[in-house]
Amino acid sequence: MILATIQILMSVEAIPMDAANPSVQYGRDIRPILSDRCFHCHGPDDDARQASLRLDSFESATTSQGRRQAIIPGNAANSLVWQRISATDPDRQMPPPGSGKHRLDEHEAELIRQWIDAGADYEPHWAFEPLVKPPVPEPDQDQWCRNEIDHFVLDAARRNGHVPNQDTDKATLARRVFLDLTGLPPSPEELDAFLDDRRPDAYSLLVERLLNEEPYRTRYAERMTTPWLDLARYGDTSGIHMDAGRSIWPWRDWVIEAYRNNMPFDQFVVDQLAGDLADQPTSDQIIASGFNRNHVTSDEGGAIDDEYLLMYAIDRTNTVGSVFLGMTVGCAQCHDHKFDPISTDEYYGLLAFFNNNEEPGIYSQLPDPYRAMEPAYEILDPEKRVRLETLEAHLESVLAEQSTISPDEEEQINRFRMEIVRSGDWIWEEGDIGHTSSSNGTLLKLQPDGSLLASGPVPDVDDYVISLSTDSTGLRSFMLEFMEDPSLPNGRVGRAPNGNAIMSGFSAEVVSTANPEDRRMVELAWAWADTEQANGDFKISNVLRPDDDRIWAMDTHRVGGNRVAIFTSKEPFGYEGGTDITLTLNFHSPYPKHSPGRVRAMLGRPSEVGLANLPPARTNWYIVGPYTEGDDQKHYETAYGPEEAGPLRFDKKYRNQAWRYAPGMKEAEDVTLAAGPGAEYVGCEIYSPTARNMNLSLGSDDGIMVYRNGRLVHENRINRGLTQGRDQIVLELESGRNTLVFKIVNTGGPGGIYHEEIHPPDQYPADTVAYLLPEPLMPEHVRETASTAWRRKFSPGYLEAETKVVDARERISELKTGIPRTMVMKERDEISPTYVMMRGAYDQPDLDRPVSRNVPAILGSIDVEGTPDRADLARWLVGDENPITARVTINRIWDMLFGRGLVDTVEDFGYQGAWPTHPGLLDWLASDLRENDWDIQHLLRTIVLSSTYRQSSRFNPSNADDPGNHYYHHFPRQRLAAEQIRDQALFISGLLIEKTGGPGVKPYQPEGLWQEVAMQQSNTRTFERDMGDDLWRRSLYTYWKRAAPPPSMVAFDAPTREYCAPKRMVTNTPLQALVLWNDPQFVEAARVTAERIILATDQDEERVDLLFRSCTSSEPSTGISEAMIETLQEFRSRFEVDSTSARNLVSIGEAPVNEELAPEEVAAWTMLVNAVLSSDAAIVKD
Repeated sequence: MILATIQILMSVEAIPMDAANPSVQYGRDIRPILSDRCFHCHGPDDDARQASLRLDSFESATTSQGRRQAIIPGNAANSLVWQRISATDPDRQMPPPGSGKHRLDEHEAELIRQWIDAGADYEPHWAFEPLVKPPVPEPDQDQWCRNEIDHFVLDAARRNGHVPNQDTDKATLARRVFLDLTGLPPSPEELDAFLDDRRPDAYSLLVERLLNEEPYRTRYAERMTTPWLDLARYGDTSGIHMDAGRSIWPWRDWVIEAYRNNMPFDQFVVDQLAGDLADQPTSDQIIASGFNRNHVTSDEGGAIDDEYLLMYAIDRTNTVGSVFLGMTVGCAQCHDHKFDPISTDEYYGLLAFFNNNEEPGIYSQLPDPYRAMEPAYEILDPEKRVRLETLEAHLESVLAEQSTISPDEEEQINRFRMEIVRSGDWIWEEGDIGHTSSSNGTLLKLQPDGSLLASGPVPDVDDYVISLSTDSTGLRSFMLEFMEDPSLPNGRVGRAPNGNAIMSGFSAEVVSTANPEDRRMVELAWAWADTEQANGDFKISNVLRPDDDRIWAMDTHRVGGNRVAIFTSKEPFGYEGGTDITLTLNFHSPYPKHSPGRVRAMLGRPSEVGLANLPPARTNWYIVGPYTEGDDQKHYETAYGPEEAGPLRFDKKYRNQAWRYAPGMKEAEDVTLAAGPGAEYVGCEIYSPTARNMNLSLGSDDGIMVYRNGRLVHENRINRGLTQGRDQIVLELESGRNTLVFKIVNTGGPGGIYHEEIHPPDQYPADTVAYLLPEPLMPEHVRETASTAWRRKFSPGYLEAETKVVDARERISELKTGIPRTMVMKERDEISPTYVMMRGAYDQPDLDRPVSRNVPAILGSIDVEGTPDRADLARWLVGDENPITARVTINRIWDMLFGRGLVDTVEDFGYQGAWPTHPGLLDWLASDLRENDWDIQHLLRTIVLSSTYRQSSRFNPSNADDPGNHYYHHFPRQRLAAEQIRDQALFISGLLIEKTGGPGVKPYQPEGLWQEVAMQQSNTRTFERDMGDDLWRRSLYTYWKRAAPPPSMVAFDAPTREYCAPKRMVTNTPLQALVLWNDPQFVEAARVTAERIILATDQDEERVDLLFRSCTSSEPSTGISEAMIETLQEFRSRFEVDSTSARNLVSIGEAPVNEELAPEEVAAWTMLVNAVLSSDAAIVKD
């Protein structure tokens, strides 16, 4: 907002007042001042308004308040506004000292006075007025004019005492229009062909070729797509947390094809905003809907779905506001807009169009960097799509067959459950509840069923203490049931606003009732839970590690139902004569207020057989390393630290590296580890209910060392690939915690690990532990999971069906191999209700303020039968009733060509935005665009054929009173965009590979850049440079990692694309020169260009002329030519005595070196070419 304010103030001071219309205008002269200095406290925001005074409307500003009136039309002296802004007394002065707003200067104050004395007319804001095509001015002596644009420009220029320039020379004009329409300069041959064309319409014929003939037609489409990627915030990675790779490049290719085919802009808009909602949408329309999926997404384990779902909807809303309305609608997310007439209710009414996508808030972490985040769409030809639908129907059929439990299986499952209970002799009792307390003031009230219900304020963290008494002995287990309750958020288990709950620790102390001196802490050995949240490090075994910040997350915000956890002890507990038991439940985590709201505790007494049949519990896997110092032998011999005895230490550094969570470590799957020689550790903790043996099958790439509790128990020093089942070991487990660490020694290439536990036949499948629960405590989803686990191990029918399922999935996978997938929109069947979110917080919906889908009232309304959808919004945006989208579009195209819009603030057409320099021209072009079916090529043709566009860029001193060139008396010189600078270098060198579309490519960039910003387990942590043609593709195809965008692009002001970027800033920094001089891409391009120049002719004068014309499309002057030859001779002399440097220079890059040319000569020319490519003449559009 500060930046926007600075821009507005600059534009207010810079735009000269129209000499033919010198009267003060509210919208042009007054509103920007009031908006910047006054509206924060006296504007449309009800919550921020002071003294009940609004200055943003005539009615409120001129209403008398007692004996005083803010504005008295025609009488500034008696108007309170004038008195306060002209006051010198700090107690009366407005804006008040200390407000952060500086006083109005004399010019601004005088404008206010003149405006009030003239009647204080509040004309409507120009951007919101209906679009009416104005008459074209007819200035005298209009021979300069070629079309309507020129009439408007010449009329404004003359009225303000300016004279436009005449046409620039043909060569400059050719380069200008080539760069503007194709993003590439003309080749010397193309330039000569145009210069030799003496036909009067040669230029218009050239424009037609650039728009409609190949290869220019595709180049045009790629050029137009690049700024659209900024608007749509396109990237190849997710941008948050892991910044994982993802596939949405087919949407980018759709945009290219749309521009290539000159799709009408209204259809272009509708398909991108709502292509998926078309009647029988085509594949292209579904792909187009990816516009609204380009926002950043998160895969942070433990983050809250609802929070990110709201964030995604906000991003879509703000992007649509910026791209199609030219408004900062996002300022109304937390409160009514401070400046524009958009209320918070209206903002959420607009957001309601975008919060109904069928998507998760937090995505799972997968190793695939080309995953299309769901909802996704497979791009298939019609024949393959029919085959896929047939296979998917078959898969659905066999899955239904597999999930159907036969009566015989039902009977066997019941017998199995009874056998578990019988053999385990599990007996549960509740115990008598005594004292209860909370560490942070929560009230725990005993309920009739023996549970405790929490009430009162919800603390960020909490601890529940529950006292039980029992006469039982031989106890070995605890059961904690976390229960839903209507008093809790969403009727779920947790007290958090979304209903989720966590647990960080659990302990029990037992005291003899007969002899209170006899007491001890129960040492826990094992834990199990019926549900564990899957999107992070949230296993129940984390509760057995109370000394760190890892937690068990219950996932109750997503999946309803109660939750149950079971803990067993190493030794029996319970005293003869009675036992008092104190249970302490800890709820500490980074996620505040996530304590459960209702809990019940029970005690259990299983048999030794029952304990022995329980499967071990395991933490998640963690990785540390690689350690790369030394040779293979050293990697085996050196103890780097992670193999130490005791629990895994997450708070400890081992040679500056620490254990990190490894979600990609899957059992019975090949897992890739770091490439190259070194040692890497993979570890977990195993909690065993009893002492026992565990059989493991291990594979590794290359050697492996296995440690249990710090002791080496297996070693295989070998060079091998990753093969399953190479090593079979028996691991001796103690009761309770066992630390298991694999040390993988890699001797070269990719490293890897495979592990699989070989389960004994009498061990319960992990999910069947649920059968130990009393029948009433088993939720239906847990019962289904347990039944499936039994059938997977014991049912021949299930296993037979599993073969069919695997076969069907393999056939589907085979069909899908190589098929592109892309992220798309997919509307939910039921419309989600939308409420105003207090302060924009995801967990604070104002249930008294539901909103309906619509647009801000200042813009009109969407009038359809029933509830409007995104398609209705899209049609409204390009409909006749909405005046803004056409204006915004015209302004953006004008800005692309002239470096500034007819409205300076391309991103803001609201009250804070600049006044149009040529309001009539803006509206005429917007109306003309509509009348010509939103034909963008027609618009471009109209502009580039105008005299306004064809002008020379030479500055005429007679126009010195308009240094900002607001009246277009000369063509504004502009530095090329980042992509154009790189693409031009590749084009001039002949390296440019003009292949259209496909996944992002990875050309040269500094080593290690991605690692600097990536988490260890990110699938885009390592940059692997492409080879061959992909090094030399156009820049819009460069892989865009949001956390580390291509550095040469960023140096020249490309945005990160985390958010919509309506306009790039233009900076000038020394870093830009360093990029042009030293980036391998530019050095290589200079070398290849040098080789071409050398081979073209044997005369230096001719070579210099060809080089300069190739880079600038102009002939070098005699002085420039002589300076270039002199510089060339200096480089020759330098490299004649330093041939090593010459060879090093010409070896940069992957393009083949011409071995027939002397490296010293090529190096000298390379330096000269590099200097010309880096010059102002080359990187500026004249």
